[in-house]
Amino acid sequence: ASVSGDTGVIHVVEKEEDLEWALSKGPHPPYMVLLDGNLFSREILMQLKGNSRISGLAVAAASPAPSQGFSPGLKCPNDGFGLYSERYGPRWAHCGGAVWNPGGSGVAYEDFPFPIFLLQDANETRLIKEVPSGNFGAFSSGIWGGNGKNPLCALQLQARMHAAASTASCMRRGSLQSAFSLSPEIVCDPLMDYNVWSSLHPINSSGKVDPGQRLILAATRVDSHSFFWNVAPGAEGSVGSFVALLAAAQALHAAPGSDRLPRNVLFAFFQGETFDYIGSSRMVFDMEQEKFPLRLENVGAFLELGQVSLRNDSVLWMHTDPVSRQNQSVESQVQTLLAALRSGGSGSGVSLREPGFSQPLPPSSFQRFLRSRQIPGVVLSDHRTAFQNRYFQSIYDTAENIGIRYPEGSTPEEQLEFVTDTAKALAEVGSLLARALFSLAGGAGGTDSIRADPATVTRLLYGFLINSNNSWFQSLIKPDQSGILGEGAP
Repeated sequence: ASVSGDTGVIHVVEKEEDLEWALSKGPHPPYMVLLDGNLFSREILMQLKGNSRISGLAVAAASPAPSQGFSPGLKCPNDGFGLYSERYGPRWAHCGGAVWNPGGSGVAYEDFPFPIFLLQDANETRLIKEVPSGNFGAFSSGIWGGNGKNPLCALQLQARMHAAASTASCMRRGSLQSAFSLSPEIVCDPLMDYNVWSSLHPINSSGKVDPGQRLILAATRVDSHSFFWNVAPGAEGSVGSFVALLAAAQALHAAPGSDRLPRNVLFAFFQGETFDYIGSSRMVFDMEQEKFPLRLENVGAFLELGQVSLRNDSVLWMHTDPVSRQNQSVESQVQTLLAALRSGGSGSGVSLREPGFSQPLPPSSFQRFLRSRQIPGVVLSDHRTAFQNRYFQSIYDTAENIGIRYPEGSTPEEQLEFVTDTAKALAEVGSLLARALFSLAGGAGGTDSIRADPATVTRLLYGFLINSNNSWFQSLIKPDQSGILGEGAP
């Protein structure tokens, strides 16, 4: 892409045959293609990528989402950065035995020589398609200026990216720019953010937990990803699971006797997991370097929520690592975890199952912990093998994807409070997890009274997937910080 922006004659592509004009026939290259979102596929993108007649691409978001599914991510997410390798479970390296995201086209990991923009506003797309001035006439064929008589309409896209050959050289160039230039140009943005963690019982963050103490780590991810910058709703990919974990934390805290449990529970929300497990890798590193209040030896068990919003017949699958389970001590502790989860799920409307054959862990933060230490753990997900989420890491992984529906004509305030079926289902997940954590932390007696609150779950889903600038979120943060609540989904 050029520094000053890329320009081309607009060519509307609403069916595959329309491509030929821009690729070979049209007399006025380069062309700026306005592509119908249903045609945004690997096959078409690769045709455009290798053609010098194409100067850019504006993609009109499909509405409704493409029925065939759409995932620009890899078929094997985070391949090479997890647990399985030539040294550890080689038969399962590179998704051997389970291709988790079969719909993944991998286009998010391709290098394109022109800018690609998303047009989310249907009016914006319509204006580009139908020139407002009557002088231009209506081009029903979708070919602008195709007859050689009408004025040509052009579009300019500016999205210059300056990244260097590698992360190391890019960061080095950036620091040199800062040191020697009065107006340094940013050559690459580091992926920076924070993991969020909290515990059931207080942990002195400046002190160290006794090396002999064991706690349970309950974790999930908070980030998502899509082909288009800043539009990654992640409803099934992350929101459903972190909302269920928050609901479990609230339910466990409210459980009678939770303040006297012999073992502590650490809740961890990892950031940057989409990009090669950045968040979990950092926590493991800090634990190993003794820059965290806990050491890896303190983690006696690990429970993780993967994608849990699209449950088939109310089934959750309990995934474990077949390699570490060959160790008898780990195996017996894993069996304890599985039993606690089954017990927590009884009467909750959720049935818990094991895959039933030897298979690797799905992409999960737990893999990064297992790389450093054999910890008994379980990853809960709504899929046995391949993801049920057909929109993994895409702009279409929205509230609609996980079945959130509101009554026709309801106001924003009514929607905020309306307990959806999705919220009820995720509250059940939160309940079973809270019950399992209570018993694993040494709680005695029945756990039937431990229940996650569907009203809280439904508000969280509304705030993270529909509109973060709502009355409940406003009441939770300091008034002077209310500016961080933007309209719409974060």
